[in-house]
Amino acid sequence: MNKQLLFFLLALTIAFSQTPDDRGYIVYVGDDSPNFVLDFPNGTQISLADLEGQVTMLQFTASWCHVCREEMPHIEKEIWKVYKNMGLNVIGIDRDEPADIITKFAKEVQVTYPIALDPGADIFALFADRNSGVTRNIILGPDGKIVFLTRLFEIQEFDDMKRVIHSLIENRLKEQKNSLAAKKQIISQLKKQQSPSERYSTRKLETDLYKAERELNRKERRLALAKLKL
Repeated sequence: MNKQLLFFLLALTIAFSQTPDDRGYIVYVGDDSPNFVLDFPNGTQISLADLEGQVTMLQFTASWCHVCREEMPHIEKEIWKVYKNMGLNVIGIDRDEPADIITKFAKEVQVTYPIALDPGADIFALFADRNSGVTRNIILGPDGKIVFLTRLFEIQEFDDMKRVIHSLIENRLKEQKNSLAAKKQIISQLKKQQSPSERYSTRKLETDLYKAERELNRKERRLALAKLKL
């Protein structure tokens, strides 16, 4: 295969992969999330790498979007407040508006989850055609893969998204529980090999493990209550 044909096929593949679907997305469920760095009105930053190991909801929005204003209180009440202490990040991404507008917007719609800046809609354009509309949510799994995509505020789709988030959190807590059980077994074996005078070194490990187990149990109880409302 000559170089010209190879370059043509590569360009065609790239162009096809960037063709928006019927909702304007250029990414798909199962894809790795595009890499990004988000800036917030308070001057802080967060990157995709910082979100590794956590479940993340990216909510694309704007103050002039009436559908966003309708959806955001539901996100605050039914998702953010329910799962924020169980390992879920909810991050609003405001399309091409300054920090003062974003801060005012958050107060008006009464949301407490963070909202990032997106000058020129450059972050938006990583996920969807730059000229397509906002009011869309992207759910990322702990591995950074795209798990769910929404467009506009449809109750059925919103409820499906809540169930997906719940399932991801549930699986994450199960993984953490298995990890703690493995650590507990290692500590138990270690203690058997130590003399009484040496066991002081494992006491802190046991204390930390106990605290982690207690916190995990609290999360599991809250998750069980949340499931009743799905």
